[in-house]
Amino acid sequence: MMENPLPPKYYHTNFEYLLSFVKDKYKNLLITSEWQFLRKYYSLPNDAQCLFIRFTNRKGLFFKKNTLKYEEIENIETQLQLLTDREFVSELNYDLHKNYLNDILYVLTKSDLLSLFDLNEFKNLKKEQLAEQLKEKYSPESIFETLILKSILVKANFELEVSFLRFLFFGNKYMDMTEFVLRDLGLIQYYQHSDDHLVARFETRKEAEEKWMISEMFLVFEELKGSQPPSEILDWYKNTQQSLQDISPVALTTWERLQLKIGKYFEQQKHFEAALEVYKNVMAVPSRERAARCLAKIGFIDEARVLCEQMISGPQNADEQFFGEYFIKNLDGKKNKKQTTEFIKNASEITVDKIFNHQVELGAIAYFREAGFDAAFSENHTWRSLFGLAFWDIIFDPTLVAFHHPFQRRPSDLHLPDFYQKRGENIRQHLDSFENKDEFLEYLWKNYRQNEGIANAFVIWLPEIWELVRVIVTFLDWENIKLILTKIAENIIENSRGLPDLMVWNENGLELIEIKSPNDALSNQQLFWLRYFNEIGVKASVLRVRFE
Repeated sequence: MMENPLPPKYYHTNFEYLLSFVKDKYKNLLITSEWQFLRKYYSLPNDAQCLFIRFTNRKGLFFKKNTLKYEEIENIETQLQLLTDREFVSELNYDLHKNYLNDILYVLTKSDLLSLFDLNEFKNLKKEQLAEQLKEKYSPESIFETLILKSILVKANFELEVSFLRFLFFGNKYMDMTEFVLRDLGLIQYYQHSDDHLVARFETRKEAEEKWMISEMFLVFEELKGSQPPSEILDWYKNTQQSLQDISPVALTTWERLQLKIGKYFEQQKHFEAALEVYKNVMAVPSRERAARCLAKIGFIDEARVLCEQMISGPQNADEQFFGEYFIKNLDGKKNKKQTTEFIKNASEITVDKIFNHQVELGAIAYFREAGFDAAFSENHTWRSLFGLAFWDIIFDPTLVAFHHPFQRRPSDLHLPDFYQKRGENIRQHLDSFENKDEFLEYLWKNYRQNEGIANAFVIWLPEIWELVRVIVTFLDWENIKLILTKIAENIIENSRGLPDLMVWNENGLELIEIKSPNDALSNQQLFWLRYFNEIGVKASVLRVRFE
């Protein structure tokens, strides 16, 4: 067996770093219970700390005593007793833990259930079915009584404090201590900011608690969907919305994402008035489009038309603009095809072998190569890689207060209007600093060599991707390159998608081609880019592909 490349107590080092980081960046935000936890933790001997950290890094709150086997920790039974004495873990207790019955049964194996309880008549059932039979045959009190008598389980405490300290460190709930391990094993290389350049994600306790609470609400909503009628869910939403009238900007993006999810649920349930109750509180895309559809469903045509006019005059993205133009004509009773449909209808067409039936882009590439062209699949990732290499120093600039911990792949404001508002002038000056595209290409190659392998939201570190970046810069006019990169920067989340599938080129030039099979539709964002490329003089088109 290969020796573990990590030090025996690597997790202790990482946890201590996390605590030190949080104390430094958030000392003014921590409350009494969190300071009490920290004082009690630091009073533990090293091995007891290690055992407690092992608990916090494992899934769940309950653990079987006989499975606690860690070679680097001496006298585990002694350390466990010390943790119990100091209330870091607790023995099973019905009054304290009766609401955790399902969690407790999840920890026990099928063999445990059969040996502890009289369930042999159900021994052929799966573990989950066996647990259900146990709950039918025995009361919760008697189940606890047996488990307490055998003393086989303990519960880890301070779960709220540890979870919140970890949340403060990462700024979200989806990252965990695995990030440290991936880095330490060399599986992921992160951009190295000095800790002094990393700033707190949250300026106030209110910001942190709102972000935390809304992250938890995603789970609450999923539970409500499975147990409550739409009317009860609407009441829950209204009460929640009322309590978040003064929500902080840091938490607003997450809250709007959840509201869009709730609104979509009501639409699926045909409760269009309830969906409108949600969408009226959301500014994020696609709330106006969804609201217009709901209004039309319930016969409020004039109100739907007003929303369409707003989307046409002030679109937040291409989807809003093209939807508004299409839907407003439908509201007026006019026969109207989507502009994307018309665009495909007028496209050129080629025929490829039917072996490419489920790989239409590869079929098109084979077609063009047979005709003497170079062709490659480029889509969004090539353009994003070009963008990431072009603005590497701006993206990772620590002075813009957008990096908060050492495992970030992107600035925290990447998907917010703030991204371009804070960097627009720097982006323009940076592009204007190059005399020509040859100098720009040299700069891109330097960034590729110096930063290769660093995890980020843009660049895919593959030689073939770099080669396509080089082709773009070689064949497009320098002014057009600047226009395209600026257009992406203006709205990263929208304009870094929908770019054409293929690049096709020879010594006479480069063309960007969106490939569509007979049943494919053109998205609004794809149409946006095709129009924009043609406006600035870059050859771009849709190509329909049929099969022999």
